[in-house]
Amino acid sequence: MGKNNIPEAFFHFLWKYRSLKPGLNTTKGELLEIIDPGQHNHDSGPDFLMAKIRIGNTLWAGNVEIHIRGSDWYRHGHQSDSAYNNVVLHIVAENDIIARNQAGHELQTLCLKDAYRSELLERYNKIIKNLLWVPCMHMINRVERIIILNTIHAKAIERLQEKSILVQDELKKCNNDWEECCYRLISKQFGSKINTSPFEMLAETIPAKILMKHHHDLTQLESLLFGQSGLLNTRSRENYPKNLKKEHHFLAAKYGLTPMPGYLWKFMRLRPAAFPGLRIAQLAYLYHLHQSVFQELLEKKSIAAAVAFFELEASTYWDHHYHFNKKSKYQKKRFGLQATHLLLINAIVPLVYLYGEQMNKGELCERAVAFMESLPPEGNAVVRRWKGLGIEVSNALETQGLLQMKKALCDARLCLECPIGHALLKE
Repeated sequence: MGKNNIPEAFFHFLWKYRSLKPGLNTTKGELLEIIDPGQHNHDSGPDFLMAKIRIGNTLWAGNVEIHIRGSDWYRHGHQSDSAYNNVVLHIVAENDIIARNQAGHELQTLCLKDAYRSELLERYNKIIKNLLWVPCMHMINRVERIIILNTIHAKAIERLQEKSILVQDELKKCNNDWEECCYRLISKQFGSKINTSPFEMLAETIPAKILMKHHHDLTQLESLLFGQSGLLNTRSRENYPKNLKKEHHFLAAKYGLTPMPGYLWKFMRLRPAAFPGLRIAQLAYLYHLHQSVFQELLEKKSIAAAVAFFELEASTYWDHHYHFNKKSKYQKKRFGLQATHLLLINAIVPLVYLYGEQMNKGELCERAVAFMESLPPEGNAVVRRWKGLGIEVSNALETQGLLQMKKALCDARLCLECPIGHALLKE
């Protein structure tokens, strides 16, 4: 692989971890000593901030910029960008041109052409250029457990922050109404993967404030939700759906509600316990038990209390039904524990975390993380594959970290941005 084809991230790795040969010299032949490579900057601006280097007898403190070619300095427009005026060292793989800053001053330059061991590049290629599920899957067992755990925890927090950004987007759609936002997030989770969109549409057809207003009457709550779902738009033989339809007709006229199309709901490839009718009945029961769901959730200080909050069951009609007008064997239809855990992980924890951030209540952010640490590990296919590689985890925070590692690092082959990849390269 030629120098021009090596990713810039590889040279970031060399500089950050000082994996360079001793006796470095600038392009002018002056001895260069790395005192502090600086802070790796992943945002706009120079690649490394607040670095300290010694060139000859002079100590330099400032920023470092790294390019494949020296001419990339001009191709990226840094010569006219004041953010790069404090660059004290320009690192290049190919020094094809002299780089100057906005003031016209020539930059001190380090060319890495022969400044690193070839086996580092060979190891990098071995890791990055394979089609394995995880690039380092045959080597990861050589990495210290503490490095793997620290990486998992860091990616778990990153995943939680990403989810909180999505919650923030939903909050904006709700005009910063936290109760409405909470209602919509919960509704989407009630749909599992298959009926997420229909549940999202259902929540948009009827505001939470209307459900909160009818909190004391379960029949009215069911009539509102089932009526808006479109699932009552069929001929009914039983009194229960007939009465719901009649009640909905009155309430829809009162509030000016328009139902969604009932044909959007999916039943194929679903366990009966996750059928839309049962989940809608359980959602109605949630707002029958709790009027201000979001505010009450904020008061839950333990994971046991949060889990108990979602101990829901469908009304008695559903003891003998999975569908309208189709009787089945008696069974009390409860919202399952696994479904509750996923609801907490994907909706409630990110919501509480965001609220803590926006309201400057650090204890809520800490509680959100603590909830994740108290929930059992998820049992999905990705987590099982990690387990097959010998990566054992003990809680939901860590399984979320594994999911994020796979998505953000392994799938993108960003081994040079991964502490596990660094550890393997530095062996």
